[in-house]
Amino acid sequence: MAQPDVPTQLDALAQELKDAANGIRAGTLSLETGARFKVLEAARAVIGAVEAPTDLLMQWVPSVTQLTAVRLFNQWKVFDAIPTESGSSISYKELAEKVNADVILLVRLAWILVATGVLEQIGTDRIAHTRKSKIYIGTNPVTAMVRLIFDDNMPSFMAMPKYFDKFGLKEPTGRLDTVVAFAFDQVGKSAYEVMLDTPERTANFMLAMQSLEVEYPFLGTYDLSWAVPAAGDTSDRPLVVDVGGGKGQSIKAIVKATPGLPVSRCVVEDLPDVVAEAKTIDDPELAGVSYVGMDFHAEQPVKGALVYFIRRCLHNYGDDDSVAILKKIADAMAPDSRLLIVEQVMTNPPNHYSSGFDIFMSTIGGKERTYDIFEDIAARAGLKILSLSRNPGNDVGTVECVKA
Repeated sequence: MAQPDVPTQLDALAQELKDAANGIRAGTLSLETGARFKVLEAARAVIGAVEAPTDLLMQWVPSVTQLTAVRLFNQWKVFDAIPTESGSSISYKELAEKVNADVILLVRLAWILVATGVLEQIGTDRIAHTRKSKIYIGTNPVTAMVRLIFDDNMPSFMAMPKYFDKFGLKEPTGRLDTVVAFAFDQVGKSAYEVMLDTPERTANFMLAMQSLEVEYPFLGTYDLSWAVPAAGDTSDRPLVVDVGGGKGQSIKAIVKATPGLPVSRCVVEDLPDVVAEAKTIDDPELAGVSYVGMDFHAEQPVKGALVYFIRRCLHNYGDDDSVAILKKIADAMAPDSRLLIVEQVMTNPPNHYSSGFDIFMSTIGGKERTYDIFEDIAARAGLKILSLSRNPGNDVGTVECVKA
C-alpha cells in the first residue's frame, strides 16, 4: 500500500494533535494518563514524516549527550545547587563555585540541557530550573534509573557488536551468557549477579525499579471482583498468590481495588531473604497476609489457589525460562484457578517506547512480548489465554490464563 504524501500525513497528524488539545481543554483527556502518550506519539510521527535519513544521526547525538549531562550533573549535585524558587536563577560562575567545578565545563554540559528544554538559560550567564529538571535533584527513582541506564545498559549496548561476533547472530536468551555479563567480563554469571554485585548497585537498582511502577498498574482495567464470593466459603484456600511479590505492594493494591477480598486469604511469595525482610515491616494494610519463601524456578509451594498473580517478572527471561516458570505455576493450579500475568503486551509493530524497552531487556536475556508470543509460551506451559485487559495509554496489560 502506497504511503500518503507528506502534506496529507501532516494534515492527519495535525488533526490528531488538535483533537487531543480539545480533549485536554474539555477535561475528557488527561496528560497524566494515556493522552500524553498519544500526543507524544503524534509529535514523533510529525518529525518522522518530514525528516531525512541523515536527520536520525542529528537526533542520536543530542540524545546521548543529554543523558550524559544529566548523569554527570546529578552525580555532581548541580541540579541541587540551582535555586528552586519560582523565577529564581543562578550565574554559571556561582554555580561552578558551589559544586567546585570549572565554569567552562559546566557551561558546555549545561548547554545541551538548555537546548533540549531540561534547563533554562537566562540571558547569557544565568541558569534556572524548568518543570522538567527538578526531578533530577537528589536521589530518587528517576535519578536511579538514569544511573542504571548510563552505568549498566550503555556499556551493554556498546558491547553488542563484539558479543554477537562471539556468540553468533542469535536472540540473547537464557540466564547466563547475557550481553550485560559479557560487557562486564563476567560471562557465566546471571545478569542480576552482575548488576547487583555491590550494595550500592543493588540499592540503585531497587530504587530505579520504582520509577516503572506508574507504567505497570497492578490490575489496570482487569476486574477481580469475581473472586470475592469465594471469600465467603469456610475453607482456608488461598485466594490470591503473588508470585515474586516483593514486600507485598501488589497484594495491597489488589485488595484495595477489590472490596471484600480479605488480605488474610492472600499470599506473598518471593526469595527467602526478601520475604524475611518483608515480615519485619509492620504494615497494617498487610496484617494477616501469609509470606512464603520460594524460587519461581522451583516447585510452586502453594497448591490450588484461586488466583496466581505474576507481575513484571517474565520479561526478565527468555521464552524457554518463562515457559518453565509458567509450568511450575500451571502444575500447582486447580481446574478453576486462574493466572494473571501483568506485562507489556506489544502491538505488531510495537510503539517507540515498547520496542526500545525490548532492546534493553535483551541485554539481560529477557524480552517484551506480543500477544501471539504470550499465547505460544502459555500453550507450551499447559495454559490457555482467556482474556487480555489493556491499560489505557501504554502497552501494559493483564493476561488472564487457565489450565488448558
